[in-house]
Amino acid sequence: MKRFFITGGSGALGKVLVNHLSKSHTVLAPTSKECNILNLDHLKTTINSFTPDVILHLAAFVDTFGCENDIEKAINTNIIGTINVVKSTPPLCKVVYISSEYVFRGDKGNYTVQDKLNPINVYGKTKASSEYIVSILDNYQIIRVPFIKEVYPKVFTDQYCSRYFLDEVAPQIEFNILHNNNNIIHISPERKSLYQTYIDKGFTPTPIKTPLNYQKLIPRDTSLINNSLKL
Repeated sequence: MKRFFITGGSGALGKVLVNHLSKSHTVLAPTSKECNILNLDHLKTTINSFTPDVILHLAAFVDTFGCENDIEKAINTNIIGTINVVKSTPPLCKVVYISSEYVFRGDKGNYTVQDKLNPINVYGKTKASSEYIVSILDNYQIIRVPFIKEVYPKVFTDQYCSRYFLDEVAPQIEFNILHNNNNIIHISPERKSLYQTYIDKGFTPTPIKTPLNYQKLIPRDTSLINNSLKL
């Protein structure tokens, strides 16, 4: 049994992980009102009073277009917030940072953990920056786990990825945190179009092409080569 301190526990992935991890571990997942990652002193006090074994850092501004329109919020939430988590980490505590496949340019796909980070949008740039910040620590782990959190009726046929659906990822994240010693982990299925990913899950969306205004900000192929441990 581990003691998990989770930021961003109210988000889509956070709720799933809090529910899953709470079955076997002690979990503290304060809301942003209870413990704001931008309030360094309060964050330090809260973390140190809980004495976690693992800090699972999920809190982020994840709206790709929102980040473009509010760069200051993106920097504060995704970069400054991560800096504060790193500053607040007790000795021997492991920090697990949930990153994004958007740290890659998206021009080739099948990215490995050795590939160079080269994001094309503000969101990806803030996530890439935070990966470097977290890597300052001796005991850290960066997990890139692409997932679909909301099912849409229309889906792109020309966007390629390696995404799970949200209900599939929590056990895999837990298993790799506990048993995988790699510093950077890709938890991902095989490369497919986003449309085919839906079809294989049993959905029947309307196929569409990526609009021109999306093409400048949404990487075309963010598929990852999996290096995670299997359950």
